[in-house]
Amino acid sequence: MHLFETKEGDKWVCITCRDEQAETIEQNLWEWIFEKHDQTLRCSICGHPDYEIED
Repeated sequence: MHLFETKEGDKWVCITCRDEQAETIEQNLWEWIFEKHDQTLRCSICGHPDYEIED
């Protein structure tokens, strides 16, 4: 999960949305802060984690 600083506040973005929304992220000048691997985090765009863990 990637953390971005935006005009509306900090937002977590999953790996998939980061790739799909790269142009929008660049245009809106979102600043990448850091990456964290944590299944409890949810993407601010799609609402899902980076990946699902099979039980």
